[in-house]
Amino acid sequence: MKDIVGSDPCAIVNAGTLLSGDPTTTGELLELLKVEDRAEPRQGILHALSWHGDLRTWGLMVRILADDREDPKVRGQAAEGLAYMFDLVKADSPEFELAVKTLLKALSDPSLEVRYNAIFAIGATKHPPLIPALEALLGDSTPVPGWDDTIGKKAADAIERLTWSKSS
Repeated sequence: MKDIVGSDPCAIVNAGTLLSGDPTTTGELLELLKVEDRAEPRQGILHALSWHGDLRTWGLMVRILADDREDPKVRGQAAEGLAYMFDLVKADSPEFELAVKTLLKALSDPSLEVRYNAIFAIGATKHPPLIPALEALLGDSTPVPGWDDTIGKKAADAIERLTWSKSS
């Protein structure tokens, strides 16, 4: 647990990966997140929480994604975290609607990391009415640093995922 709030980026990543498989750490990670203000540990904590499937983190992920004061890598991780929990939230719920509204706004964020992860999360919604928002990004050939991908290709993948989920 101490490594996730340390200063070694590799140790933070390793700790986040390890803790992601242990949902019994959710409460402790949430407490650490309250007091940690550095981007790398916050991202590592959110990465771990993303895999716990705990709806207590849903509103937190939405708030972090919406907060322009947060580092883009933290906001991007929050968007990714939402992607893994959409199966747990009903599409007609206020929680779903607020998350989708926040993700749609994130599609025009200046940070490629935020946009990229918002696209990924929208693809996970299983909500085909969001396809037009993604279609608007298909021509965007901007490469995303750290990924062998572009905004447009990620949007195409998300559309395919939404189309596939509609037929299954």
